[in-house]
Amino acid sequence: MAKVDIVRHLPGAVFCGTCEVIITDDENNIVRLVEPSGNVGTQYPKELAAQWFGTIENLNAGLARGGVTWGDVYKTDVLWTTPSSDREACDAYKDSYNAVYASMIKAVTGCSLNSNRMARFTHTEGFPDPEALFEVQIKAIKGEGVAVGGGKIDSGLWVDHQPSGASVLHNDAQGNSVATLGSDLSKEMEFVLVEQYEKKLAEQGVDFKTQTAWMEILVAVDDDPGQTWNRVETVRKVMANYFGDHRPAGLIYPVSRIPNLDGIVEPEPRCVVGEGVEIDRSGEIVDGFSTWTAIRRSGVTEVMVSGVGGDDAAVILGTIDARVRAAGGTGLKADGVFNNAYVVAGEDSSANRDSFTEFNGPFSAYYEGTVPAGRTAQFVPGFMTEGTPFGISNRSIFAR
Repeated sequence: MAKVDIVRHLPGAVFCGTCEVIITDDENNIVRLVEPSGNVGTQYPKELAAQWFGTIENLNAGLARGGVTWGDVYKTDVLWTTPSSDREACDAYKDSYNAVYASMIKAVTGCSLNSNRMARFTHTEGFPDPEALFEVQIKAIKGEGVAVGGGKIDSGLWVDHQPSGASVLHNDAQGNSVATLGSDLSKEMEFVLVEQYEKKLAEQGVDFKTQTAWMEILVAVDDDPGQTWNRVETVRKVMANYFGDHRPAGLIYPVSRIPNLDGIVEPEPRCVVGEGVEIDRSGEIVDGFSTWTAIRRSGVTEVMVSGVGGDDAAVILGTIDARVRAAGGTGLKADGVFNNAYVVAGEDSSANRDSFTEFNGPFSAYYEGTVPAGRTAQFVPGFMTEGTPFGISNRSIFAR
């Protein structure tokens, strides 16, 4: 009989240090998921390589709490503090980080890089720690017969496809690198969905339109801030037209820039296929996404709750709790594994910092007397819909 045990290590007021999930399915297969909360390396000087070294140290400690190593990591999110609105400054920053990214992981951990990656320049305000040049979030998995790499987790019976984020960047028929399709954003989004995901995943036996459970979409806006919400709505409409009745759960939000500095949009999907896998959808669409999707297999359910915006963290968490329950869970406090938090920043840095305090107060109060899930948090130019000051998305896991 399926069983899910969630261990939340090093609990704090708004997040635990590492969330460890021990899953036993109906066939008695055991898998351990380990997810440290978002980490920064500010114990070292404010320099990219130094803070990356420190971040790796901190993440290693988080992984060790759950008995895994960097070699078990299958997904990495890199959140860069935007250095400037200038394109060239962002390009230099990206190149400097990438120059040390993989080599330092291997040097510090002894593990080769198996993980996919999605990166973005979030906002000039950065993160709750104002000294942080970036924040990194990773996910790891370990189990007999489970292999990670190539943007997927393969157990033999089921495959969890989590490819790296993709933009329009590609090589054309002549082998030339193409970084933009021009000013038509609809065309750009359609190209990424079809050429970068649908066709490539079809080669691996995935029906992208019907088997996508989750979609995170980044929309770059710093090159033309006045078009922020026009761009978000354009991308949202393309996604809705493409997926139709099979809308995944997910979130869409503006960022300063994506790594392809000539592109505007970067989606990243999650598709799960295999023996006995079912993907349920809530049947309710809010902000262009299913309010939740549930991945069910062998007595275990993982619920992906779409981004919920609002002006009170406790109310947002209450909405997420209701969606976890609607999907068959006990609730957010019992089943929650990870929360991603977003605070919309303006031009006044002091006001931005105050807004995090305002956000964290009711967030902490919601979890009082319990142990909260893991969390990462970031400043962004916007979240889901215009005028929303805060947002949260969630993953929860339970035995069905």
